[in-house]
Amino acid sequence: MTNAGRPVILGAMPTFAFTAPPPSGLLPKLAAYRRRYGVTHALTRFAATKVPAIWPVVGPLVSRGYRERWIRQAGVKLLNLGGGSNTIEGALTADLDPRADTYMNLAKRLPFEDASIDLIFTEEFIEHIPKAAAAIMLQECARVLKPGGVLRIATPDLDWLSAGTLDGSVPCDLVNDSFYGHGHRYLYSRAAMAKAVREAGFSDIRHSTYKDPASQLGYLDSHADRFNHSPLLSQYVEAVR
Repeated sequence: MTNAGRPVILGAMPTFAFTAPPPSGLLPKLAAYRRRYGVTHALTRFAATKVPAIWPVVGPLVSRGYRERWIRQAGVKLLNLGGGSNTIEGALTADLDPRADTYMNLAKRLPFEDASIDLIFTEEFIEHIPKAAAAIMLQECARVLKPGGVLRIATPDLDWLSAGTLDGSVPCDLVNDSFYGHGHRYLYSRAAMAKAVREAGFSDIRHSTYKDPASQLGYLDSHADRFNHSPLLSQYVEAVR
């Protein structure tokens, strides 16, 4: 599955695209979500966006059916971990956020069989959980990926922040925001991120770039565009199972 340390493109892999925003207006939105998830899931999902406390209680139950239907479908299996509302057509977006396709605590065992997933994409999520929880998530990614499966991670780049702090090119406010804002729990240097991925059981680890055309999954990168920040703020790591 690799060529000079880079993943080989899977044959006949579909081009996954981010889900189009729902139509405006309450009723059209509910109708769109009903078509995608079913009545119970759609209504409960909507209620949880207004009262988040109910989602950890009912989310695992009402979103399970969608996840199980997805895993039974034929075709390439792409997991989007921690994507929140940034869902992907044909993929499964898993998160604690009720706007994701399915409720899932990514710091615990993933509800998938060993070697059942082809690709995993996780953008600007791993920094939101403690280092120990991230290690569990990476181990679970290694467990559920098929041999030759690809993991792509985007997360803030501590090397870039540090270098910019020393030469004055990165504002102090941005450094502090990266550490203490947005619910961040742990930032990784490039070496630390590669080490964590390697220790989880991955090989052929390389640092990529934003929307890297040499990557199977780079075209899914979108955080810098959506949140109007430099792509250099993040590091992009790919590894093969």
